[in-house]
Amino acid sequence: MIGRRFEFHLPRNLDEATALLASFGADVSVLGGGTMLIPSMSANLMLPAHVMSLASLGLDDVTLEEAHLRVGSMATYAKLLASPLVARHAPLLAAMAAQITGGASIVNQGTLGGSASFANPSSDAPGCLSALEAVFELRSAQGVRCIPAHEFFVDAFRTAKRDDEFLAGILLPLDSTLVACRYQKYKASSSSWPIVTVACSLHRGEQTSVRLAVGAAGRRPAYRHFVIDDPAPGQIDELIERAAACMLDLVGEGWSDELADAEYRRAVVPGVVKRHLRDLLMERET
Repeated sequence: MIGRRFEFHLPRNLDEATALLASFGADVSVLGGGTMLIPSMSANLMLPAHVMSLASLGLDDVTLEEAHLRVGSMATYAKLLASPLVARHAPLLAAMAAQITGGASIVNQGTLGGSASFANPSSDAPGCLSALEAVFELRSAQGVRCIPAHEFFVDAFRTAKRDDEFLAGILLPLDSTLVACRYQKYKASSSSWPIVTVACSLHRGEQTSVRLAVGAAGRRPAYRHFVIDDPAPGQIDELIERAAACMLDLVGEGWSDELADAEYRRAVVPGVVKRHLRDLLMERET
């Protein structure tokens, strides 16, 4: 049972939503799919005086723009999986959505924007969106701010979003250099949150490069863009070892929760990074 009365708001347009946030500030929680906020309120972990739903703002579309694939913050995982635009232009996101834990209720109700905004270290969205070099569109009464992923995810359960802002959309840069991508999460059981996630993609343009992100292992996603132009055959193993060590450094002190402690998560990182990076680099030879 939710242990505090609250006032529910259903704004009809963006201006009304930003005005509500300007009025209530830290006293309002934004409701997306509700798969994180409602359980937190039921457990009395979050007790906002006001709850503002984004349900009537038309923010669930996936659209192709000139330089970006725009994913509305209310787009559910089911919508991502059904979108031919996501399949074509953001296959890494489709791979992540296909592995979401929680069954039909989470797939059909949970939203990408809600997960990103909650910034739970032990979740799928932060690492995947970092690997995609996503840009977050934040709206307030003062206008629009666009924040890249490496600045958006600040710490565990903390983003760069201000109290008077809400996440309206996620912009994924279009990239014609993508050759292959991999997403995998490691978890204690089929129904649990991830212990470590690995998102990586191979790109061939003027340079050959890999984008690699590790999620769930640290307080925020670890991300690095590696250039790998034409290494000699004997240098591939050295490159993979360096990349694994680099990602472990970026993970930092690690993240502990009821699923796994920081020491265990850090111990997992090098092996899974090497495995997926090696698989990805095999695409380079085909």
